[in-house]
Amino acid sequence: MKSDNLFTLVLLIKGRHEFTHRWLTYMRKIKFSYPIIIGDGQDDDETKKILDVINQDKKLNITYYRYNTHDGYLDYYKMKHDIVSAVDTKYVMLCDNDDFILINGLNDQINFLEQNSEYVSASGKILNFEIDRFNYVCYGKKPSLLSACNYYRIDEPLDNWKNQINQIFTKFQPNFYNVFQTRILKIITSELVNLNFSDLVINEFYIQLRAATLGRSKVLTSSFHYLRQRGTSSISKNYEFSEDILKKNMPSDVRKMANRISEILSPNYSRDEIRENIFKGFSDYLNFFLGNTTLKFRFPKLYKVKIFLVNFIQHNLNIFYNNYRSLKNYLILRKIGQYSTNTKAFNIKTQLIDILNFLKEKSD
Repeated sequence: MKSDNLFTLVLLIKGRHEFTHRWLTYMRKIKFSYPIIIGDGQDDDETKKILDVINQDKKLNITYYRYNTHDGYLDYYKMKHDIVSAVDTKYVMLCDNDDFILINGLNDQINFLEQNSEYVSASGKILNFEIDRFNYVCYGKKPSLLSACNYYRIDEPLDNWKNQINQIFTKFQPNFYNVFQTRILKIITSELVNLNFSDLVINEFYIQLRAATLGRSKVLTSSFHYLRQRGTSSISKNYEFSEDILKKNMPSDVRKMANRISEILSPNYSRDEIRENIFKGFSDYLNFFLGNTTLKFRFPKLYKVKIFLVNFIQHNLNIFYNNYRSLKNYLILRKIGQYSTNTKAFNIKTQLIDILNFLKEKSD
């Protein structure tokens, strides 16, 4: 089943025009037929210029809105809610301009939701890739596939809300890129405006918690709908958590999140118990995160040795590294074949190989 009136793809961007150019070029290449709404928080003419060139013949069905989100995250939350509110199809999905949509997998999610109305969102397994050893680039000589994201909860919410909350924080799996019933994402984005979290990590945790209170979500483990680039996020390079946490108000964010979720669940659960479960879950997440990010400060000499060895291997054992990446690509594609039917496996492999070739061709 496929209807262009069922689904809208939402692209939220701010700057990084070279990635927007790549994203639009590829969407045109695959003849993406669903409506696209772009929310541009940069407030300049660059994205419009790119659109005018790449989509001058209107082959892509794009609606473009410009915003100014330079004053903080509240403007971003308002933009997101405003764009989602403009969606008039039954289903919607958010995406980033450094990632790729896998169209057959996307159709799997839409078809599943059409056939299972009790589910408010669905996801395939999200795959990952990097370019030239996690460089912050659009194209390169050596784009490589990485393993799929880990998935621990195929059907949510769990029967026990204490376990649900704990696992959201300690066994992270993404739902930001799920295909949602539009009415559900409108509720969540409206609440994000009111809550106005100072940290986007809390924003993502809230989306996971809130979605689980609004209905069931499913991960289709034999489907792959999204390919994420690693090495391009704000925390990929030289990220200092200690500096970031001083600029934000994370304790207040967590309390607001705990208060809101406990209020929603209060008819059936103790507010205090839900709040304490959220505090405990986030504390466990924070302890794990800090333990990994502060190693270079606690053991600076050991960290320098590690960086030296990594650089040595990458620069002096290049042939072994390249062979390793080639083998990993092969094994990932083979594993996809084990999850999928023959037809699905062929389709996803073809799409992934096309994307890798696209990334290499443009670098020449």
